[in-house]
Amino acid sequence: MDCCAHEGPDAGDARFDVKKVADGVWAAVAAPAYKVNCNTAIIEHDDGVMVVDTHSKPSAARVIVKRLRELTSKPVRYVVNTHFHWDHWHGNEVYPAAYPGAEIVTNQITREAMVRRGLKRIQDHVRGAPAEIARLRADLAAAAPAQRARLERDLRLAEAYQAEVTALKPALPTIAFERTMTLYRRDREIQLLHLGRAHTEGDVFVYLPREKVVVTGDALIGWTPYMGDGYPEDWAATLDRLARLDFTHIVMGHGDVADRAWLDTFRAYVRDMVEAVRREAATGATLGEVTQRLTAALAPTYEKPFSVYGEYRPWRAGLAANVERTFAMVG
Repeated sequence: MDCCAHEGPDAGDARFDVKKVADGVWAAVAAPAYKVNCNTAIIEHDDGVMVVDTHSKPSAARVIVKRLRELTSKPVRYVVNTHFHWDHWHGNEVYPAAYPGAEIVTNQITREAMVRRGLKRIQDHVRGAPAEIARLRADLAAAAPAQRARLERDLRLAEAYQAEVTALKPALPTIAFERTMTLYRRDREIQLLHLGRAHTEGDVFVYLPREKVVVTGDALIGWTPYMGDGYPEDWAATLDRLARLDFTHIVMGHGDVADRAWLDTFRAYVRDMVEAVRREAATGATLGEVTQRLTAALAPTYEKPFSVYGEYRPWRAGLAANVERTFAMVG
């Protein structure tokens, strides 16, 4: 796979490694950042380009647009949002502006979640930004010299994000499907699939059967999953359906391009965690007791593979949050 780092002149924390996954298919893998950016899949076809997911802010999407214009002269015709979380669609507005006529696509469940929950969360970000900036300024004032550079950078990024989210012009999907949607181009078949509940109620998978590539959004990521809006008891079964597809490369929502072995590990973690929580909860154990027991039980198998990104997304903190979400749902 080809790999080239790319960062625009005003990219801030929007840094991506653009990797060739198949002919005409690339993954823009986002580097860890203060304001997390998702990965983007870029799929070229006979008369245009499909982009999957648009990051946490317009400036990040503009970095991808610049890189796209270096890869191909074809226009973006479709933008797909895999789910309603902010870091996967807040850059939507950039594409119709850069490529007039570009359609934004998701399933009906996700579009409704964007309207019902996503738009409200934009306002939550706007309201929360001043307090976040004040906290960073206080931390900087009290910081030891070794921490000052990091806090100064985080403060700059928080201030820049406040300006962006305040000016955001949310671009909602213009096309919504129910269970599946297939685009037949002369040189490529692109399937959009809803396989069940996982990271959210409406996760969208993008599947290229000829190239054996699947794009998963956050139903599959390179570190411990976030389950705050998820369905832990359904998640593994949804990944079972994904596993029935014929593919060799996975472009995840976050983390490097993966193979089927990572799907097996990730799916086993979700299943083992849910089954253990259900078993422990049935004994009358408290949340604290369940968390302690599961950490000890699952760490030998899962802590190392889920710690590739180190302290950026620590496994034990992620596990504790997963246990809490699952405990509340099975209790």
